[in-house]
Amino acid sequence: CVKASLFYKNLDAKRLRRIVDLAEDQEYIRKELPKRGLCAFVANGSVLPRESGISSRPMRDGIAFQSPTEQEVTLELPHKGKITGMGIRKGITLIVGGGYHGKSTLLKALELGVYNHIAGDGREYVITDATAVKLRAEDGRSIQKTDISMFINDLPNGKDTVGFCTEDASGSTSQAANVVEGIGSGEQNVLLIDEDTSATNFMIRDELMQRVVLRDQEPITPFIERIRELYERYGISSILVAGSCGSYFHPADHIIQMDQYIPKDITTAAKDAAKDFPMVSLPEKKHPDPCFDRCFNAGNHLKKERKIKMKTLGKDAFSINKDTVDLRYVEQIADTEQTTALGYALLYAKLHLMDGKKNLCAVADELMQIIETKGLSAILDSKYVKSNLAMPRKQEVMAAMNRYRKL
Repeated sequence: CVKASLFYKNLDAKRLRRIVDLAEDQEYIRKELPKRGLCAFVANGSVLPRESGISSRPMRDGIAFQSPTEQEVTLELPHKGKITGMGIRKGITLIVGGGYHGKSTLLKALELGVYNHIAGDGREYVITDATAVKLRAEDGRSIQKTDISMFINDLPNGKDTVGFCTEDASGSTSQAANVVEGIGSGEQNVLLIDEDTSATNFMIRDELMQRVVLRDQEPITPFIERIRELYERYGISSILVAGSCGSYFHPADHIIQMDQYIPKDITTAAKDAAKDFPMVSLPEKKHPDPCFDRCFNAGNHLKKERKIKMKTLGKDAFSINKDTVDLRYVEQIADTEQTTALGYALLYAKLHLMDGKKNLCAVADELMQIIETKGLSAILDSKYVKSNLAMPRKQEVMAAMNRYRKL
């Protein structure tokens, strides 16, 4: 096995060269995105639909992607040469269209575009900003000391939203926490959101509802009232799929309609149509920056245990002793080995890095630095069983920490 896979003389040299060339071209595109003011790039000819809901193979006879002329960008790659496709610019991009026309398929491709794809996948040249995070509502998740006051304030029960804690979050509080935790990571340039998996009351309050239920009677400041502020104040762009709500036409910078899997730029037409409808009123004052000084103590409860059992539960969860960390809705985890690495990363951080003084972002930075300089094996203690590990992103490391109920 070693001789067949690790010795160059036993490999197909031409195939290996193609793999290396593709990887270098993909990294070139990723580095070009910020230089060109782009969040993502989707090459013409890409096949985005999958064979089925449980397959990652491209759909046979799937419709090839073709960029709208208005969004076309041409790149000169080191190996492939010239390549043309759709460049999604920084700012607020709205993806609309009828049901089953490819809106969520495009978003899914962008969501997984933070990783490079192998040849034959159909999405080899779908490249997204490496910090992009897919957000959604997560009923029932744990939230510990998160400042969600940017979106939720003045709860009728008087509960604190500056250091919000709950063991059973609602759709709106969980999505608010997901946004704020992302800002607090210090490394998030793009939010990917699908209307179908979002909390409606978090995303929008239309003009009629605002007139009937006055602002001072509603504790939720919906995302639509903060989306422009997130870009102008924190540099965070948003790519949003909307199938039923037209209110986002007003704040959007670019509007793409998916029509039978073919994108069309309808920004001008949609903006003209939106003039006949009232714009959602915005808050008069900007909210102060959320507090990100979330410091957590070392895992003394773990140190007291005679034996710590770490178990991976498929791709969607891991458990430390009897405490399960649910990652079903952290949708950019690609395989089980990443989930295993996240479990050991959390365990290492809790035992060795958290000290009640460093905030969570600093802990994650230190952890990633250890992994990058010493390798993934550095987070494995000799008394734990060695497992297959795959590199997670800092975004998923922090997501796992934030969902640990004994944080």
